[in-house]
Amino acid sequence: MRVVRGGDIVETVVVALDPGEDLLKVIEDAIEREKISDGVVISGIGSLAKIHYHIVDPGTEKPWKDTFIEKEGTIEVMALQGLIADGEAHLHITASQNDAAYGGHLEHGSIILTLGEVVILRLDQPMERRMNAMGYGQLYSKEG
Repeated sequence: MRVVRGGDIVETVVVALDPGEDLLKVIEDAIEREKISDGVVISGIGSLAKIHYHIVDPGTEKPWKDTFIEKEGTIEVMALQGLIADGEAHLHITASQNDAAYGGHLEHGSIILTLGEVVILRLDQPMERRMNAMGYGQLYSKEG
């Protein structure tokens, strides 16, 4: 286990999305434009016309494989959260459709239906992901 200190909150950045925009692409563009190296995505709400996410297949086979899922229709974003380390977002989404909830790792191709609103807290402590022996990025303090 590691405790990774993100430092202090420097700023709150709110990203407002319009119909037809790709949720992950707009977040990545905002990270680049606003020069957010490290932060926390604390909230994401809205609706999607299409969602694209992946989940890790259950089982003991290693390395684990990902299953990519796409759904279309009227989809409510119930939650979006994650971390930004060294300018790279790692985000998970929870959504619902027809009274069923699902979620996983947000992928490109999740398209806004009516609106999207995402809140990012910019942090002042550098973080990074380092590949472990299994090939997965684990979070570390940059100087640690």
